[in-house]
Amino acid sequence: MPKTPNLPAPRIGILAAGTSAQTDTELVSSWAASLASAHTRRNFAMTATRFLEALSVGIRKATVEDVREALARITEGRTDATAQQYVLRAKSLLSYGHKLGYMPFNAGVTIKVKPDQSRAGLAKRIISEVDVKLLIRGARSQRDRVLIETLYAGGLRISELVALTWADVIEREVHGADVLQLSVTGKGGRTRQVLLPGAVSRSLRALRGDCHSREGGNGANDPIFASRTGARLTERAVNYMIKRTAEHAGIEAPVSPHWLRHAHGSHALDRGATLPQVQATLGHANVATTSAYLHARPDTSSGLKLDPAIFR
Repeated sequence: MPKTPNLPAPRIGILAAGTSAQTDTELVSSWAASLASAHTRRNFAMTATRFLEALSVGIRKATVEDVREALARITEGRTDATAQQYVLRAKSLLSYGHKLGYMPFNAGVTIKVKPDQSRAGLAKRIISEVDVKLLIRGARSQRDRVLIETLYAGGLRISELVALTWADVIEREVHGADVLQLSVTGKGGRTRQVLLPGAVSRSLRALRGDCHSREGGNGANDPIFASRTGARLTERAVNYMIKRTAEHAGIEAPVSPHWLRHAHGSHALDRGATLPQVQATLGHANVATTSAYLHARPDTSSGLKLDPAIFR
């Protein structure tokens, strides 16, 4: 019988050449640290932690089946968009670890990402101008009203809104009108400039004046939207306030802060704004993302050209 070749024994416990991480948790920390913004790092690390908890074994020993089962656990009951993000983040983590030699193979490479069906439901998440007005009028405090106005008028993400300080507010004169300009830091740390309408600019100035008189002044680095203690509002607090205000206003749709961003994009296009204008305001990296608002609520369709007599 032919002799079996002597294969070298596998080396156990030797650190990967490309990383000093010795545990899965340390790998997650290294991976998260490579990401651009603090908001992204926080969300990605949270997803990775859930993924590790769902894995029946460590990443180094995980098979494709292990990864698939773990992803099924953490995406159960989630929306298509959220589930897609979880899968993409897990695949990114596994690819990162394999690239640095932390594990011998990438168990996520064959995992398919289901297409995001959220765009199909985008039209359902765009509330009307009437509902936006009801939401603003339903605010229970001056701060809440100005927050909703700024969120909608600026087309802001909730993370961008709560990060705003008074140093981000610039006085401008545009076409003879005194308006405010916001310096907004978005995804990837990219900064964009957003002009607020005159009415919203006046509301924001009044809010600053009210804060100044009540608190004896506010510094440039103080948050625009603060809690009663003066601390920056959390995203969770804003989400709760929006939902509570929507219920108080009698709006049946499950409104969230991001719905106001969708509403801004759709309403602005309906009223004649160009795609590049909306893209720049919302901070979309690709105009194709902005164009989804055109397809979500078209003002024409070939079906409207059919002979109505056929249906009589």
